[in-house]
Amino acid sequence: MASMKLLSLTCILLLLSGLIVFGSAAAPAEPPCPVVCIQGGYITCDNYPCQKLDGCACECAPKDGINCVLHLLATGDTFNCSSAQA
Repeated sequence: MASMKLLSLTCILLLLSGLIVFGSAAAPAEPPCPVVCIQGGYITCDNYPCQKLDGCACECAPKDGINCVLHLLATGDTFNCSSAQA
């Protein structure tokens, strides 16, 4: 009977350690941009072709973005985020 308890405990520990390993290996999701917007907008970047990325401030542009441009919907204005972040 003691060997059954030991075997059960071993299986439980093995399962828990597997869950911990797989849980830490998962890639964390990129947090949403912390900027709160009143007017809508989107961002386009050369290395994200045909995509309108969420965001209404250059701070929301992806860190690996190349030649990102902010487009404000209310005014139609555009801003080059590359020069704004430098």
